[in-house]
Amino acid sequence: MTYKEIITATERFVAELHENDHTGHDVAHLERVRRLAESLSEGLAVNRFVVTLSALLHDVEDHKLGRASGLVKAHLDSLDVPGELSRHVLTVIGETSYSKGIAPSSLEAAIVQDADRLDAIGAIGIARTFQYAGASGTALYGESSASAHFEEKLLKLADGMHTPRAKQIACERHAFLVSFHERFKAEWTGEDI
Repeated sequence: MTYKEIITATERFVAELHENDHTGHDVAHLERVRRLAESLSEGLAVNRFVVTLSALLHDVEDHKLGRASGLVKAHLDSLDVPGELSRHVLTVIGETSYSKGIAPSSLEAAIVQDADRLDAIGAIGIARTFQYAGASGTALYGESSASAHFEEKLLKLADGMHTPRAKQIACERHAFLVSFHERFKAEWTGEDI
């Protein structure tokens, strides 16, 4: 199989797997992360095949989605992805999650991690936060709420970007996130009246 055929097969695989996702980890999220990752890769000495494949597959085994481990490896094996490339993709995916707190061990991992985190801040990140809250029955405000998620994670993401372009994009998205969060709290508590 050519790299292009592997990417096409992976697009079909994730489209089917994430078809009924209503948590913000849907195909649209994967495509945005892919687009961001490919853009962040421009001009850098990286394996773009690994970046694209990892971006598309990074949420297949996300613990929040309740899927079994081993799905990514089985998919890569089914496409006869060479062992070294498969291991690299699996490593990149393993280093993407914020909750794991793993520093990227390669530029490809830094790019995919940055891209995934960029999609968690700004206007889209806000929408995804409330989409996930609705899908999981999480309150909008208070302890363990969508609003608390801003302070627990989202407001910290901009400081952890690795690539220069991601840092630039994060700066603007973070400012919007801060502005929204302050306004949301003011309206919720009535401080704006």
